[in-house]
Amino acid sequence: MTALPLALPLALDPAAALPVPFGDPRLDTPAMLVDLDVAEANIASMAAFAQRAGLQLRPHVKTHKSIAMARRQLDAGAVGLCVATVSEAEVFTGITAGAAAAGAAGLTLAYPVVGARKLSRLADVCRAVPVTLVADSATVIDGYAEIARRAGRTVAVLVEVDTGMRRVGVPPHAVPELARRVAKSPGLEFAGILTHAGHAHDAVGQLGIEQVARQEATVMGDVRADLEHAGHEIRVVSAGSSLTARYLTAADGITEIRPGTYIYNDLRTLACWSCTAEEIAVSMLATVISTDGGVRVTVNAGSKTLTTTADPVYGHGHVAGRPDATVSRLSEEHGVLTVTGPPPAVGDLVRILPVHVCVWSDLQPEVYGTRRGEIVERIRVDAFRHSL
Repeated sequence: MTALPLALPLALDPAAALPVPFGDPRLDTPAMLVDLDVAEANIASMAAFAQRAGLQLRPHVKTHKSIAMARRQLDAGAVGLCVATVSEAEVFTGITAGAAAAGAAGLTLAYPVVGARKLSRLADVCRAVPVTLVADSATVIDGYAEIARRAGRTVAVLVEVDTGMRRVGVPPHAVPELARRVAKSPGLEFAGILTHAGHAHDAVGQLGIEQVARQEATVMGDVRADLEHAGHEIRVVSAGSSLTARYLTAADGITEIRPGTYIYNDLRTLACWSCTAEEIAVSMLATVISTDGGVRVTVNAGSKTLTTTADPVYGHGHVAGRPDATVSRLSEEHGVLTVTGPPPAVGDLVRILPVHVCVWSDLQPEVYGTRRGEIVERIRVDAFRHSL
């Protein structure tokens, strides 16, 4: 006998009618809250910047992993979406098909896809919607040619350029050879180049981040010029994270930016001068479960909720409105706050701000949209735990 699948437990009682105040007994904790006024302002701000800079905006969905939030981005002017995995592409295929009918330009899967099962699933996605793929090796390109054959359609491919992060991508001098290989492969179209300057997180000061962005722009502009000199038509030059995007313009030869974190922001983004405190849209509602009556306070949000990501200044997060209360230690189900001011009591609710919000979203099947202290929307995290 096959066992029935268990329903995922949700923080908010599925029967609860909205709106629901934060202190309502039908709301369990930990619960991830999204201030919709802030998130929508962040969406509008980046869309307006892209328009002013002459850039297309293709948000990376890894931060929210939600069709509902992606729709907000597309409605605000995004040309399409960027995903990190085949399973994320599968989730967003439906919304992308609808967006394509309205003029949006499909999905970019910004990750070299390797492995027979992944390639087979990706062929199905490419058959359904326009997908631009990213490669940095001949092996990956050959796999994409097989995808094009199975899907029965031409597949656009970008060559990834390493502009300093040293994670994936090829050095600038190696790009032309891979571009030639893509262009000569049956079923593939060489569409341009892509990079991610994630090392901006390691830069010193705001000036250091701007220097990373300008180096990103210089390298990509030079590679584009070399490719065009060699006779390639370059439709896409994709760059720009939430940290570096605002330092780029179309005058750099960049055509699109792919920020992700900007929709919610977090303490890392704040520390890198890429948002203000009022632009952090997300917090984790947690309950105080233990205290020693002094500096130690324990909440019911541990590493399975807040992740182990830490910051030298913010620790694993800090309590909203309480700069004297930092998440200093985590175990799986416990978060220990170090509090230098008056401590909260057992049973009190606190809201913890994220250090790295993208990982938070990957741990939640549902998050809760709020306005003015009430939950007004259930937001399904459609691609939660989709790492395959």
